[in-house]
Amino acid sequence: MELEGNIPGNNRNAMLVPLIDETIHALENMADLKGTSDLLSYHVALDVFEFKDFAVCIPAKNASGGGKIIMNFGLDTALAIGNKVRAKMLGTDENATALNDEVREALAEFSNTVIGLATRHFNSASEKISIGTPLYLYEKEDSEFLLQGVKQIMTVPIDIQDVGRFYFSYLRN
Repeated sequence: MELEGNIPGNNRNAMLVPLIDETIHALENMADLKGTSDLLSYHVALDVFEFKDFAVCIPAKNASGGGKIIMNFGLDTALAIGNKVRAKMLGTDENATALNDEVREALAEFSNTVIGLATRHFNSASEKISIGTPLYLYEKEDSEFLLQGVKQIMTVPIDIQDVGRFYFSYLRN
């Protein structure tokens, strides 16, 4: 999958496309959900970037610099993915209505799988990308550090059929 304007050194493509590709596969394999992305990235002004209800922050850097990759989920989308992943992994039919520990664990498993699978793309890229340990954010107050030092935000939405949308953002320092 390629975004329009894919040029060497394009951080949006290098950082986000492998994660988007692996997310779409993981949604299907781990949760029986159909995810799509038209990959029409757009720039979000710093003052309107907003933590939703659950996010995963992944420190990332390459030769061009560093930043953070954020998987940002609204409550309904996080619950739908967490419930489906949990149901498929454990054979349960629970339908949690809050981000409880079980749903958070399922979302962490989903995110770790996506990140792990994307690492093989990062390792084989012509410009190496290194990523750090993911940090899981559950409260808006926990996310205030995200915008510190950020110069640009590049966001790509992932649409999930009959569920909703969540966002991948690259916050470049």
